[in-house]
Amino acid sequence: MFNLRLFALLLCLSVSHVSFATVIYTWVDKDGVSHYSQQPPEDVDSKKVYSEDIEPAQVGYVPVLPNTPTSNQASSQSDLAQKAALIKEKDAEQAASICESAKHSLNVLNSYQNLHRTNKETGEEIVVTEEERLEQIEKSEERIKLFCQ
Repeated sequence: MFNLRLFALLLCLSVSHVSFATVIYTWVDKDGVSHYSQQPPEDVDSKKVYSEDIEPAQVGYVPVLPNTPTSNQASSQSDLAQKAALIKEKDAEQAASICESAKHSLNVLNSYQNLHRTNKETGEEIVVTEEERLEQIEKSEERIKLFCQ
């Protein structure tokens, strides 16, 4: 009886150390589209990747804030461009961070229709309207123009 328990314990310990990484094959077709599969493709040069080595994509919350109207929209656009130029000149790392954040926000805003934001004062979750989502898409595109080029 004791040997059976010892055997069961050793079996459990040996199985728990098994790696659960999956082999994934990736390749790009003639149209430039990336493909991923657990089976190697036939007659295509593919790269073998392990699932544990793949860095997950950014997933997260994009704060969507209501648009506050300004009296002079053209003036605020030129002010924004001047501020962006100053940031790019003084701190390239911050400009690159703003660029990446804007790209991620635009990706999330274009990928999902039902978004929520949290009210900073009450902590209440608020459903983002389609109008707010489109405004945020516009703002993200503007940030990309200002900081990614």
